[in-house]
Amino acid sequence: MADEKIIGIDIDDTLNYSSEVIKEYILKYGNNYSDDNYLIENLDKIMRGLNFNGVISSFFNDYCEEMASQMKIKENAKEVIDKLKHDGYKIYIITARSNKFYKNAYEFCNNYLNKNEIYFDKLIIGQNHKLNVCKDENILLMIDDSIDTCEKLEDNGINSLVFNSIVNSEKNTNCNRVNNWLEVYDYIKELEHKKVMLLDKN
Repeated sequence: MADEKIIGIDIDDTLNYSSEVIKEYILKYGNNYSDDNYLIENLDKIMRGLNFNGVISSFFNDYCEEMASQMKIKENAKEVIDKLKHDGYKIYIITARSNKFYKNAYEFCNNYLNKNEIYFDKLIIGQNHKLNVCKDENILLMIDDSIDTCEKLEDNGINSLVFNSIVNSEKNTNCNRVNNWLEVYDYIKELEHKKVMLLDKN
């Protein structure tokens, strides 16, 4: 329904700490795949999940699910999502994770979210490019660590919020950014206030 308040949330480096765990695994096992710093230097590419070559694919094939199971949920994420649910928002988890590196990506993500008591109304996997799914699902706001994703959404009239990470913190963007989940909640409350003010003016 177009009048529903739906918030889209990415998993990796948004809902949880991903790049830190991947970096740790690269430092521990990376020399088995490349004799230089190739994997570390391509951490951003790994996080985006696009155009994997043989070295990155081999590494991910071997450690993807093991790494993902070690990723901790970010502080206050559960509490803020519970607040948003209480405030009348629907929560859609939208992730690039797919069956390319997971035996069953939907089942893995579903179990991971339930284990960590993360509330969601819908889980959508296999979404490297999130513009179309955000349009189709009438997403009001998408929270993601990918600057490219957020900029494309903003260019198409969809609100987005960049969640800062060790991978994207030094990249420039005009998109709004947050450092933690308490800031996410404050931003959404600010959006609500602006919407009310706009309606009052009309």
